Amino acid sequence: MKLRMLFYFIFISVLSSCSSLSEETPSISITSDKSTLEVGETITFTVVDSEDVNITSQSVILIDGNSISGSTFVPLQAKTYEATSSYESLVSNKIDIIATLPSSFSKKAVVEDFTGTWCGWCPRLSYAASLVEEQTDKVFVVGVHLANGDPMENDFGIALATEFSISGFPTAYIDRANRWQGNIEQALNAAEGTVNVGLAIESSLTGSVLDFKVYQGFLENMTDVKLVVYVLEDGILANQVNYTSYYGGVGSSGVSTIVDFEHNGVLRYAATDVMGDPTTSTAGVHEKSYSVDLSSYDVLVPENTGVLAMLVDDSGKVLYNAQYVIAGQNQDFD
Repeated sequence: MKLRMLFYFIFISVLSSCSSLSEETPSISITSDKSTLEVGETITFTVVDSEDVNITSQSVILIDGNSISGSTFVPLQAKTYEATSSYESLVSNKIDIIATLPSSFSKKAVVEDFTGTWCGWCPRLSYAASLVEEQTDKVFVVGVHLANGDPMENDFGIALATEFSISGFPTAYIDRANRWQGNIEQALNAAEGTVNVGLAIESSLTGSVLDFKVYQGFLENMTDVKLVVYVLEDGILANQVNYTSYYGGVGSSGVSTIVDFEHNGVLRYAATDVMGDPTTSTAGVHEKSYSVDLSSYDVLVPENTGVLAMLVDDSGKVLYNAQYVIAGQNQDFD
């Protein structure tokens, strides 16, 4: 009986010891915020140890065996990716990430408004543009300031005005192919439906330095496509001459000035030729990276800027689609 009890206690001790060793064996595991996503979207990974302590920042994350920078990943191919992580000598579990192409992209529209603070009739189009922006977030308005000492004039706007042979103000184009006189329905209709090309933008802002990547998605092979990339600034206050009755103006009875009028979407910088740079346009997703020090381009408040990307035809005057993102934020394909 005593011998049997002795064996029993030894057996329990061994089990306890094994259990203790098992519990103390270090391990790590990786998870993601999504398992299926569309190409161009961002996926975020988290790594924890066996005590559920977050060690993501100290770990190396690998996609298909190749380490990535940080804990986020943007797939550019429609396929299944394998994600793992390592920490010191430990290797995590494996998880599959399925990336697919969107079935279509929502059509966006762009209004390029050639304007000036000295132009008394220009508030008419500014007012129409504000009404459009109240009704949709798929029409992006660019203020191209020109002439007569306008403080927001720059070489990019001058180059664009030359390409479009601008001789009178206000003059605006929608999707580069059609004149826009302020017809709200025309603008809304230009941003209806879906197309086979789309854009996504990933950006970061450090002080005055804006770094961003533009992802161009094609559901079919195309030829002679160009990419146009602008940096725009919102919230610029400058006096605006006003001949109209909008914004409290006196209309045809005289000239008034809007003090500290808020100018938005002002063209500050073009990372490409204003008519576009050639870009790869085969089916799939293609990426281009840019970096700009905004302090070199008269930007007043870097946090008030945003990136506008457009895909256009070889002439630069037919817009296929566009996308916009506030500086420091990301915009997926949609």
